[in-house]
Amino acid sequence: MTRFAEIALPLPLDKTFTYSVPQEWEEKTHPGMRARVPFAGRTLTGFVVRVRKRPPAGGLKLKSLDDLPDDTPMFPPALLAFTRKLGRTYFVPWGEVLQAAVPPSFVPQSRASLSLTDKGREALEKSLLNDEEKGVALRLAGRPHTIRFLERQCRAPGLAAVLERMRRKELIASRQELKLVKRRAASDAAAPPRQLELDFSMDEGSRAAAAAVSRSLEGRRFAQFLLFGPAERRQVVYFELIRRTLAAGGRVLFVIPEIALTPVLIEALEKRLGEGAAVIHSGLPEARREREWRRIREGRAQVVVGSRLALFAPAERLRLVICDEEQDESYFQQEGLFYDVREAARQRAEGEGAVLVSGSSAPLVETFYRAQRAGYLLDLGGDTGRPGAAVLGHDPARGLISPGLGRAIGARLGRREPVILFFNRRGYAPSLICPQCGFLPRCSRCSLPLSYHKREGKFVCHYCRFSMEASAVCPKCRGRLVVRKAVGVEAVAEELKRRFPNARVGIFAADEAGRQEEQDKLRLDFLEGRVDILIGTQLLAHQAGFPRAALVGILHPEFGLRLADFRSSQKTFLAIARELRFRSDAPGAEAVVQTSAPDHFSIREAVRGDYPAFYDEEITFRRLMGYPPFSALAEVNLMGGDIRRVAAVARALSGRARDAGPAISLFGPSVAPAGRVGGAQRIQIVLKAKSRDPLRRFLSGALKGSSLKRSVVISY
Repeated sequence: MTRFAEIALPLPLDKTFTYSVPQEWEEKTHPGMRARVPFAGRTLTGFVVRVRKRPPAGGLKLKSLDDLPDDTPMFPPALLAFTRKLGRTYFVPWGEVLQAAVPPSFVPQSRASLSLTDKGREALEKSLLNDEEKGVALRLAGRPHTIRFLERQCRAPGLAAVLERMRRKELIASRQELKLVKRRAASDAAAPPRQLELDFSMDEGSRAAAAAVSRSLEGRRFAQFLLFGPAERRQVVYFELIRRTLAAGGRVLFVIPEIALTPVLIEALEKRLGEGAAVIHSGLPEARREREWRRIREGRAQVVVGSRLALFAPAERLRLVICDEEQDESYFQQEGLFYDVREAARQRAEGEGAVLVSGSSAPLVETFYRAQRAGYLLDLGGDTGRPGAAVLGHDPARGLISPGLGRAIGARLGRREPVILFFNRRGYAPSLICPQCGFLPRCSRCSLPLSYHKREGKFVCHYCRFSMEASAVCPKCRGRLVVRKAVGVEAVAEELKRRFPNARVGIFAADEAGRQEEQDKLRLDFLEGRVDILIGTQLLAHQAGFPRAALVGILHPEFGLRLADFRSSQKTFLAIARELRFRSDAPGAEAVVQTSAPDHFSIREAVRGDYPAFYDEEITFRRLMGYPPFSALAEVNLMGGDIRRVAAVARALSGRARDAGPAISLFGPSVAPAGRVGGAQRIQIVLKAKSRDPLRRFLSGALKGSSLKRSVVISY
């Protein structure tokens, strides 16, 4: 009996495609397997999501599967169901979710390449081609090339018409190539035995929290908990829960926000539990990521550790999911597949019947509110922060370094003690401007002003990384470009060198320390005293195990409060709390927060290390303003190369929102804060409702059938 397979393909289409299964593969075709299929003249690798006995209605002639690369499914049933639910939650086609879930080499795609035919070679030799055709033929004379390569090389308008004309004349031919990666089988060498460390740090509060979670683990049903307390106390509970889960034959998924935290966690697991965990994150070399994926799928790793990609690990018998540092902004995936890792972790645990344990010393306000109301908050007690920083009121217009902070820096330099300053602005200045005609250098691919990097002598786009040589002369009126009022870390470094000419100043930011080797060098230089003052952005703030400083200065964290974001107060609180951790534990170490808003509650309570006090003020503000958790907001970003098409979709979506009645409020459409990125136009629409369900129901219908790239973020 002929069977039929529904295939989810990595295309911007929220639908599956049905193919007939060759008779010899009928017994081996199962959901979760990869399949190579013909599609629109090329070969695509997709995933079997359903096998059925009856063909679809309509009597269409179906194409057959080309190949089944796997002997067993890559996705266990529960993981396959999770990817479907995640795609529906964030309005992402199922095939694109599945593609993002596996190592890139597991989903090879064919690509079209053009080659010169014998007829074309003859025409080239006899000079029978016009100039446009000759330019193409000369590039194809050596070897075949893709259309994208020709577009980059020829840079001629109307290239598509030239290529079509040459095809009709049989001067060039197109062929499909499927690039398959072949790797030698790599054996997993057994790790040498390690001396386990005994852990006697469990106290009464930790035991009570572990016991509460363990009751749900024993019941093998979904439950969720929020561990509220310092990182050290949370980790004690995590390891006890992992130990109990493994003893009962279950598996563990441990999600962390930053790749840099992975080695520290792996080492702790091995010391405490003797467990060699599998690691999944985007920073792994492709071959190793493949090995880790197979190791997990074959049941040879009982604990999986990693960043957001670890959520797609093919682990069966999953009993415990841990999501530590729940408040971290890195948990929202903003590139490629758009989703919130915290919500995805809940969905994965719920689908597996596992227990979800989130942890933080300063949780998202929405998370803390729901945990309190629903009764799954576990307060571990203890100090959640280290208070004692000095707050210096200072107007940034009077200089980048206040007199008080300058004296503190000078005193530390005099004792040859290290200093770390945080200032969350890259470059020298956000941009230069012409005061005569108002000209502002902008990225040719994005709509944003180019940032000025004085040290490199370049204008740089912080979105698409486009750069160009900086000029002090306005190209419009020939006037002189001047620095806008706001400045960045380079300007801070310049002022420090002017005030402390003998100090060695380093910058830890994406432009100066974007590569791992640059970060490692700065870390070593600071540790060994070759850098006296280190200025860093949030890139430094997220580093794990970085050397501490006798003086930590935080420059103007209130700048973040100016953002049009209902979470700006919480982000400011979290940034200060994270940066204060870089202060040394040695006696006499100090921290200084220099700000023009010393009385703002987010700054005041962050300096005190008092999250409950911050939460009380913030939740009152959110209740008055009707912000989450007292409402739900959906931010929809529509993206595309054709602004007319993007605008048309935005207008249609806005019209449907107005027609939906009073249950949904509409804000926009408007140009997104980054209106054009990498050549893609971006329009933003914000929707508001009392809960997320009306928003999801509306968007499910309103976005159906649209292939326009988009991101949807629902806050509730």
